[in-house]
Amino acid sequence: MAGFELLLVSAIFCTTSAILFLASVRNLKFAEFAEILLYASLSCVFASLLLLTYHFLIDDFSVLYVYLNSQREMSPWLKISAVWAGREGSLLLWNFLNVLSASIFLNYGKKNLKKAKAMFVFLSYTSALLILNLFSNPFAELQFRHLNGIGMNPVLRTPEMLIHPPVVFLGYSLVAAVYVSTLFGIQNRKFLISSWVLLTAGIILGGFWAYRTLGWGGFWGWDPVENSSLLPWLCLTAYFHIRKGKEFFAYLAMVFVVFAAFVTRSGILSSVHAFASDPFSFFFVFLMVLLAIPAVRKWNFEGFCYSPLIFSAMIVVVFLGIITSFFRNVDRSYYLITFVPLFFLAVCGIIYRFIKMKRKLLHFGVILLFLGSFSVWFFEEKRTISVEESGLFRLSNLSEEFDGEKLILRAKIESKYGIFEPEIHFYDNWGQVSKVSIISTPFLDYYLAIRSLSQDSIIIEFYIVPLIILVWLGSVFIIFAGILRLRD
Repeated sequence: MAGFELLLVSAIFCTTSAILFLASVRNLKFAEFAEILLYASLSCVFASLLLLTYHFLIDDFSVLYVYLNSQREMSPWLKISAVWAGREGSLLLWNFLNVLSASIFLNYGKKNLKKAKAMFVFLSYTSALLILNLFSNPFAELQFRHLNGIGMNPVLRTPEMLIHPPVVFLGYSLVAAVYVSTLFGIQNRKFLISSWVLLTAGIILGGFWAYRTLGWGGFWGWDPVENSSLLPWLCLTAYFHIRKGKEFFAYLAMVFVVFAAFVTRSGILSSVHAFASDPFSFFFVFLMVLLAIPAVRKWNFEGFCYSPLIFSAMIVVVFLGIITSFFRNVDRSYYLITFVPLFFLAVCGIIYRFIKMKRKLLHFGVILLFLGSFSVWFFEEKRTISVEESGLFRLSNLSEEFDGEKLILRAKIESKYGIFEPEIHFYDNWGQVSKVSIISTPFLDYYLAIRSLSQDSIIIEFYIVPLIILVWLGSVFIIFAGILRLRD
């Protein structure tokens, strides 16, 4: 059975399962058949994902999606990561993780009337995305098979690409479990913590990738697509700190997951994270409205006055920045003026809790993260200079190498800070991409990227990045503390 047919059958099974779970509200016997169909849907969508991966590994360039995102010269691990590098494949990965999360959710805790209602909502949402994947088909074929493909975007050809998208999408899928369990009053702490940890790990992996790959000396560029992934995380973080009215933030997290998909896939915004324009992207707006309706109906407005204003303000500030980006450019100074002071106030509260409470590892991690972020955002130094004219740097060697995939031009630049070895990678279909060289010390990172290269001169961008290590160290503490809470 071909990949598209497997995807179609999965959508049919998932939709039928959702209908049967709704019918089981009156007769629980239907739930048994619904569960069987759910596992059948899971098997089919997983087989579809494996088949797409196989097309990449055997260089089947008769498949349009493979042709656009792969090349013979790419290593096997790059071909696997290319499976979710584009719009169609990433949606397929998300769909697989949605059905997998629904299966786990069904088998966690009691199978009762509440669970049946929750499964109906969960699978209705999942079915909608599966049906969308039929229109955004990763198995569409070309009229003839090409000898080679265009290849994956060079900035995505990093080890982080193999891990980052699956982690983020699994976090998004578990947010759906949090949404439906909150909607019907089902215990959801394990899913809540798991989704928060995964979203945290996804955001940090993205920041680490940006820092080491994009060459602008930072880990968070306030890109609208980056910020849209921050919104669900802020909502779940707010959930943990609120006693009354917390359900609203669980619902809002799910709405913002769909909003992040819309921002990424609509093509409205130009971003290294965004895909080209998708004619079906406005489906996500419709889905957001549907997800918000039951949330508003279940929301107790009397509890809203107890919600911390800081978290609410942080969410509003980021959301307004993204929305404004649809119409005009929003400089990062907007976020430094609005978001960072709110972040500081939140950390002040965390310091108070850090002193008073026993569980200090997570709060300690947040404090370190803030100190590192604040240092990078406000005290980073940048210079764009010529190596020959600066007097601080000396080009000692320039070499070329072809690794079968790309031509690598490697420079060896000596300085008082140490020896830098930045590179420029030349791709046939993509032009050139600069690779940075970083010398790390306990307090500073010295960060160098080649901006232009000619026979007469080498222009570099040189950054002195203070306390970036605190960002990574604090993030590790936060994730580790979250995992420990899962064991409680």
